[in-house]
Amino acid sequence: MKKISLCVLALCLCFTFFGVSVFAETAATEAPAEEMTAEDLYQAGKDALDAGDYGKAMEYFQAAADLGYSEAIKEIGNMYYFGQGVERDYDKAIECFQRAADLGNINAVNNLGLCYLYGTGVEKDEEKAMEYIRTAAEQGNVVAQNNLGYMYLNGRGVKTDYAEAMKYFRLAAEQGYATAQFNIGNMYRDGLGVKQDYEKAFHYYHLAAEQEYPGALTALGYMYGQGLGTEQNPDEMLKYYHLAAEQGETMAQFNLGCCYRDGFGVEQDYEKMLEYFRLAADQGNADAQYNLGFAYYIGQGVDQDYNEAFRLYQLAADQGFPVAMFAVGDCYYLGNGVEKDLGAAAEWYQKSLDAGYVPDEEDQKHLEDVLGKPKD
Repeated sequence: MKKISLCVLALCLCFTFFGVSVFAETAATEAPAEEMTAEDLYQAGKDALDAGDYGKAMEYFQAAADLGYSEAIKEIGNMYYFGQGVERDYDKAIECFQRAADLGNINAVNNLGLCYLYGTGVEKDEEKAMEYIRTAAEQGNVVAQNNLGYMYLNGRGVKTDYAEAMKYFRLAAEQGYATAQFNIGNMYRDGLGVKQDYEKAFHYYHLAAEQEYPGALTALGYMYGQGLGTEQNPDEMLKYYHLAAEQGETMAQFNLGCCYRDGFGVEQDYEKMLEYFRLAADQGNADAQYNLGFAYYIGQGVDQDYNEAFRLYQLAADQGFPVAMFAVGDCYYLGNGVEKDLGAAAEWYQKSLDAGYVPDEEDQKHLEDVLGKPKD
């Protein structure tokens, strides 16, 4: 069984959904609602939402909505969508988004598009999603511009078109939208529709990292670690990984685990390796689940435990992680952590091959034994 290579950075072309507010110290305004304008009511609702007082937020948003304030109506939709202070109700969320959109609220138009894109509260319809998101993007909404870039990049509701993806990412990036800056960095890093250019990738990652965008912080750490687009600098690598990891960014946590495992930029420390792998694995990161499983499988910094290794391998395999699929197959083949079952081994071996796993010489022997012939 193999380890994943050092500091794997997964391509993550993210796009922003509705924008959930983070908790803040600001308390809600306590002025009597009847003495406040619709805009004041809305702002009071935002203050309450930021403070985590969902009941007060809904009260102010509803008062502003009763006055026809579209942004407040959209926020009520968000609260129903995310179940903030109310039971999650996609039907009510869609109703609010549609009402706000009918009043000309472009944020709500974008939200409707994303609901159709994922089939949330409505029947999935990528073409209709494209219509809504394009409408919002063409009116200058930066989130919608980024989302439209995502759709062109991934062929959602439209044929894949890297040039159009870059066009819309740039429109949002030029307005300072960090997610779009990060996405442009990814396109330059991987040469998607443009000539691969690590310096430009570094530039755009840096722009987004200045806004503390977690994915960009991780990407910037990777660039410093590998010397891509900049001079190799392990200290800067660790700085950015830690900044991202503190925000809960799982790839940064995983990469830190790799650094401590391999003594890259830090003194080798298996206890720290396990700590960071666990942080990422507990959040569902397949790289971390597999690598933590491998540590249990060979007893690296922890007592050897085939049962725990198999459990973690299975979690990663269920996410379609090819090397984990093969590891599950090996466990069935060898009877490690699970009852020996050559039929199950054959099934998981084949899944891993279909997913693109490239077996080594030892793997080939297992494949020949279980599947009957070597696999190319």
